Amino acid sequence: MNKIVNKALFYKEWINVRWVTLLTIAMILITKGYGVMWALNYKKVQGEVDSHYWFNNGLYSQDGYIFIMLFVIILLAITLFIGEKTSETQGFMASMPFTRKEIIINKWFVGVSGLLISFLVTYVFLSLFYFANIKGIDRALSPYSDIIRWFFMDTFQYICIFTFLMLIQAVMGNSIVSTIVGGIILVVPLFITMVVQNLTVRSYGYIQGRYMIFDKLYTWLSIYSYNLPQQNFVNITINEVAGTFYYYRYYKSKLLVLFLLTCLFLFLAYVAYKKRNIEYNLRLIVFKNLEPVFIWGVAICSGLLAGAIFGSDHLRRFGIGFVIFTIIGYFISKLLLKVLSKGK
Repeated sequence: MNKIVNKALFYKEWINVRWVTLLTIAMILITKGYGVMWALNYKKVQGEVDSHYWFNNGLYSQDGYIFIMLFVIILLAITLFIGEKTSETQGFMASMPFTRKEIIINKWFVGVSGLLISFLVTYVFLSLFYFANIKGIDRALSPYSDIIRWFFMDTFQYICIFTFLMLIQAVMGNSIVSTIVGGIILVVPLFITMVVQNLTVRSYGYIQGRYMIFDKLYTWLSIYSYNLPQQNFVNITINEVAGTFYYYRYYKSKLLVLFLLTCLFLFLAYVAYKKRNIEYNLRLIVFKNLEPVFIWGVAICSGLLAGAIFGSDHLRRFGIGFVIFTIIGYFISKLLLKVLSKGK
């Protein structure tokens, strides 16, 4: 382990991100802690009605949780990379007695450590809360394993997203822009699938078999929603109230996918960071051969977005909007490359 993690580098990076870790701890505790405490208060008010799954409901409630976590993950990635992507630090980085591998791996370990600490603190809090209120919890309907499942699913998911943002940081120069682009890229596969489904329904009508295919694609293409639990309704005999409980679909399979994607993204980030030219740190795209990918990616996504907005009910309008805004997106992306890489 000591051969991989450089203590001096780890400490240097940790000093920069410790405040982000504290912010992450606070955000997770506020959202998840508030969720279970609100659920307990609601149970006391309602009595036995619709209270069988109160801890389950409170634990898996979202209430902006995903957006808060994306914000702190983006902030974490920016904090780790923004210091080195300035003209003042380029010469200093080149003279440091550290290899590129040590630098990128230590950045990843620091970021992952911050996330692990944040989720572990929340895990301990939720465990203490669970056992403190054990008499009011139906352990058959809201087992302690719900907390364990939440911990692993959220930890794996946000480490995977953080690793992907590191990969984008390695291939792009501007730290803030690259993190925003990375966050958008993760939505692109899901967005394209939604557009294709919409076009398919308009062209061929609703077909159950095709709908099931697209439903599967939605489940696996959106990494952001892997930790969104499935809601199930249960009949409760008291006052004929319908109760709800939440569970993860494809739990083990999703954990495996997230683990494999994390390994892939980390390897690609290492390769890109090792091969990047420090002199191009301030360019929008560090690698020249990736510029066409950026240009056409922005262009096509702009066309699809415009087509979906202006041609949602008419195929011809979709085509016209797609062509026009693909052309506009093409020139905008080229302008961005020129402006954000000018003189760099």
